[in-house]
Amino acid sequence: MIDRYAQAPMRDLWTTRALHERWLAVELAALGALEQEGVTPAGVTEALRTRVHVDPTRAAELEAEIGHDLVAFLWTLEEQAGPEGRWLHYGLTSSDVKDTALALLLRDACEIMLPKLVELEEALLGLALRHRDTPLIGRTHGQWAEPTMFGLKVLSWHDLVTRARARLEQARRAVAVGKLAGAVGTRVFFPPSAEARALRQLELSPCTPAGQVVPRDRHAEAVFSLAAVGTCVETIALEVRHLCRSELGELCEGRPEGSSAMPHKRNPILSERLCGLARLLRAQVGPALEDVSMWHERDMSHSSVERAVLPQAFTLGDYMVTHALALVRGLHASPEAMWAHLVAAGTTALSEGLLHALIAAGWSRRAAHEHVAQLVATAHAEGSELLDVAAADPKVSASLPPDRLAKALDMHRFLERATAAFDHLCPDPLR
Repeated sequence: MIDRYAQAPMRDLWTTRALHERWLAVELAALGALEQEGVTPAGVTEALRTRVHVDPTRAAELEAEIGHDLVAFLWTLEEQAGPEGRWLHYGLTSSDVKDTALALLLRDACEIMLPKLVELEEALLGLALRHRDTPLIGRTHGQWAEPTMFGLKVLSWHDLVTRARARLEQARRAVAVGKLAGAVGTRVFFPPSAEARALRQLELSPCTPAGQVVPRDRHAEAVFSLAAVGTCVETIALEVRHLCRSELGELCEGRPEGSSAMPHKRNPILSERLCGLARLLRAQVGPALEDVSMWHERDMSHSSVERAVLPQAFTLGDYMVTHALALVRGLHASPEAMWAHLVAAGTTALSEGLLHALIAAGWSRRAAHEHVAQLVATAHAEGSELLDVAAADPKVSASLPPDRLAKALDMHRFLERATAAFDHLCPDPLR
């Protein structure tokens, strides 16, 4: 991931040093478990713990010679450790160390993001509550629909993010598994009891059953969960972009960007950037799913893919959540502009009320729908209110007295239940 979208501490998780530190943690946990089982000499784990350290530069030199990154890493440690270094990696295969260390990385990456998602939920809920009773015209297909509340729109964003967080929490559990079972997973030289000890120390669950690798559907679940987070952020950002348009002005980013040529511009650059990054984040899902299928107990087709996909997906997801939080916290809403557009929509946007009133008065649904559509067309053509056109229509007058017609096209009636979705969050005893 380019530096522009890479943030610490997430960025620092995906370095060679961070990876080697987790490889070392796995090797020492495994060695300590074998020592407790009596497989290796007493005291060897502590002796090695004080002598060895990661040295990515030396490991890279050795890898250039032998072409195997984990073997090069082990040789680096053995150079530091002396004769006791022979006990490192005892009974293990490369995937034991790599997959278990990857579990530590993925768990840590999820734990960086999850608190940020909680903050985003809280910011959205706060914004929704502040605008619980702020009316605006709803839009479908880009056209005026019916009145709603801005707070209800924001509450739907909150609900999206809540579900996205739940998916990432589940993905965190799915990837937080290790495997120390040797080649093809038979545990012939690494007892199950030692595996259980080592994984407890690493705070991971055992992946059972497993062949030579931890199944990659777990990793694909994590990438999908990140893509879902990104799509939730995009949903918010896309609506912000629409409502920031000059002809609407119902929202404005907290720090809109200008133009090098046009000083009057207030561009929703952050929202646009988040929408663009969502496309890139979703593009990681396909390769992650392709990684699930391997030949027999393992092959290497997944390795090169996840070296790129996993860091990119987590780095993008982390950046998007951080900046979605900034977007929501800095967002400026204009209740005045929202009200002005609601007034401009007029009673034409309340046509469903007239439709239902005519049905209740005995009209067939088809006849009522067709007649109301004609009245709306007349109102548009004349620049009139639907209420006035309907009141002058003989067929409507014959079915609806003036008070029932006025009630059918009363905006407050459309909004009286709009805040019901808030009741489970903050019940109002006066309602």
